[in-house]
Amino acid sequence: MQYCKKIFLILLFFLVTAVAADAQVASSPFSKFGIGDLTGTGIAQSQGMGGIGISNPSMWYLNNLNPALLVFNRVTVFQAGMQYEKITESDGTNSQKFASGNLNYLAIAFPVKLTKWTTSIGLMPYSNVNYKLSFVDYAIGSSVPINRLESGSGGVNQFYWSNGVAINKFLSVGVKASYLFGSIVTQESNIFSSSSVGTYASVYVRDYFNGLNLQGGLSFHKDSLFHKNYRFNIGLVYNANTDLHNQHTVRYELKSTSGPTIDSSTVVKNNPSKTFIPQNFGVGMSFGKIDKWTIGGDFTYNDFRQFNGFPNSIGIPTVGYKSSIGMEITPDAYDYTNYLNRITYRVGGSVERLPYLVNGNPLQDVAGTFGFSLPVGQASTVDLGIKIGKRGVLPQSSIEENYFRVYFGVTFNDKWFNKRKFD
Repeated sequence: MQYCKKIFLILLFFLVTAVAADAQVASSPFSKFGIGDLTGTGIAQSQGMGGIGISNPSMWYLNNLNPALLVFNRVTVFQAGMQYEKITESDGTNSQKFASGNLNYLAIAFPVKLTKWTTSIGLMPYSNVNYKLSFVDYAIGSSVPINRLESGSGGVNQFYWSNGVAINKFLSVGVKASYLFGSIVTQESNIFSSSSVGTYASVYVRDYFNGLNLQGGLSFHKDSLFHKNYRFNIGLVYNANTDLHNQHTVRYELKSTSGPTIDSSTVVKNNPSKTFIPQNFGVGMSFGKIDKWTIGGDFTYNDFRQFNGFPNSIGIPTVGYKSSIGMEITPDAYDYTNYLNRITYRVGGSVERLPYLVNGNPLQDVAGTFGFSLPVGQASTVDLGIKIGKRGVLPQSSIEENYFRVYFGVTFNDKWFNKRKFD
């Protein structure tokens, strides 16, 4: 009965917080491209190490970057996290600052058969759209200036089910099935600078997505190298092509400059179409001493040239990639006389080229990270990952973005579903 109550509370938590999954992170004009900023699936521990996780396993927190590594979880793991983001945008002359936070992930994993099969479910964002742009333009064949306003909000979420299975003591495989769903709303308005009417026209566009994404994972690990407790790991992940079903709605609106909508007309309602997201893959390698330290690196390749976006998406798809390195160290995980020795410290960095072009130029993202896990009780932790980076370079990208992100998480480890020997 105690386990049933725990499961019920966690499922209720998933259901309630799913409503909050559409919460927005800080505004970024780069989220206008494609289906928005691809958020990745790394949890706070991974983010503190430059985002790596394809090859490095852990029994203290679940790995949602490579499902094959789930078999290293020997107990039930429940993790929840939030993200805070502060962004400074600059065009070389003017600058603006934005800050916000949102739910980042909810996940639970538990062994179905100890050391052989572990399963996991989770909820987290897949992409995020949040921008507001205003600029002066001119109508074709006219010298009358027009104030153009463009905004976007929403994104795509994912609810996933992962399984990792050990083939032998060296090899494990995994599969992750994600249900993608969510809406992206964009709005464009034209206001004539010389108009004294007090009204303006606006176009409201809403795209609702849903579809299934499949990921496969492979992990090779060799323990006790050099007759000591060292571990060498290689990991591979592959995401298959995804066809997102899309319902496209367009509405013309007449608005007052004071705010309210005066009149509207829906010209397209739930028109079905598809958005094609190409396959991608990643490889990782790590080495370390079990429960002491780990160092590793990941490389992911994302060929978006075949990306087929929804009708109101923009940007020129291209090849994207990300290289990440990171390490973690725990001085002594079992030293209960010195708390500082039980803290896990992390540091890392990443270089990424996003899979679309801005003004015909590739968009670079360079970041450094650090973080730590504070032990609570015998096996649970409070986790923090901090990422400081820069996206875009003036004048090639028109806008330069400096960001500061904080990933806050909690990890609960407990033994569930074990048969009692004594009542």
